[in-house]
Amino acid sequence: MPIHSSAASIEIRQATAIDARAIAEIHVVSWQAAYAGIMPAQFLAGLSIEKRVLAWRNALAAGRVQVALASVDKELAGWTAYGQCRDADKDAIWGEIEAIYLHPSRYGQGIGTSLIEHACCSLREMGYTQASLWVLTNNWRARTFYERTGFVTDEQLKTVEIGGSLLHEIRYRRGLAK
Repeated sequence: MPIHSSAASIEIRQATAIDARAIAEIHVVSWQAAYAGIMPAQFLAGLSIEKRVLAWRNALAAGRVQVALASVDKELAGWTAYGQCRDADKDAIWGEIEAIYLHPSRYGQGIGTSLIEHACCSLREMGYTQASLWVLTNNWRARTFYERTGFVTDEQLKTVEIGGSLLHEIRYRRGLAK
């Protein structure tokens, strides 16, 4: 059932395999905008929508992660992926927001906040009482956004290899009050 938000008439619904292309398109354009200056330019320029379509079809079919889409006036504006926390140091009470991406033209319109709240509400309904997420340490726009939506860092760091570069991520957490 679609969830409607008063902010910019945002409609949120669960994704299906038929949405893989739209998810992939937002994924690529969002990475190219959000990670410019953070990830190697050559890597970002070479991102393939077709490869992402295949990956998203497989992920959606497998059902390991939930994906919710946000649309404004029936046009996809962004999405979030969430599910069981993948971190070895977290137990069964922890859910995770694995990703949230918006089309760059939709930044600052309340869509990201609506997606975060949808993911947190859904995680709570799935039985989780805590949520975590990882963000690149030098992605200050995203870090500020997460802090505004109630997430706090637990100072846990990890290093990931993306596009041939080693990048650092920091974990954030938020309680999922009933």
